[in-house]
Amino acid sequence: MKDVAKITLFLAIMAIPLIVGSCATVAERETEPAGSPPVITHSFASEKLSHGDTWRIYVEANDPDGDMRHFVCVFKQVGYGYYSSEYVRIKKHHREKMKGYLTFYSGAGDGLLLPEWTQLSLKVYIQDRGRNTTNKVVFPLVLSRGSKQGAPPPPFDVNGLERLGVISVELVGRRRGD
Repeated sequence: MKDVAKITLFLAIMAIPLIVGSCATVAERETEPAGSPPVITHSFASEKLSHGDTWRIYVEANDPDGDMRHFVCVFKQVGYGYYSSEYVRIKKHHREKMKGYLTFYSGAGDGLLLPEWTQLSLKVYIQDRGRNTTNKVVFPLVLSRGSKQGAPPPPFDVNGLERLGVISVELVGRRRGD
């Protein structure tokens, strides 16, 4: 009887790591992205912009699963740091394939008060329904009065490109009197 109890206790102790290990692999499987990741195939944005102008960020992307959900946009400003991530919803008819542009108004918030030659960068990527993400694309930007945006290169040099969304970030700068 004592031998049976010892064997049962031994087997119970040996089974604990197996049970814990199998639970961990189930949890890991549930957090892994599902399906195929989308891909940004082409992108472009002018590197200079005048204060108060609307910046166009051109993106071409596709997803074999057709489930692109939103753009993730993160600004970084020299002297300030990172802004909170902005999520721009992708319209239903663009979830498999898209070519167009996002817009950002550089005068938002304190944008018109920012000093000459303010340096920003914008990181953009797309996340799909299965939590897969595209390659990340970084666009540098310098705000300089009188600067004009450059013309987009192919494949964005055609008429009729659709606006894919608006990035609604308000820039932070020194206010008058600070």
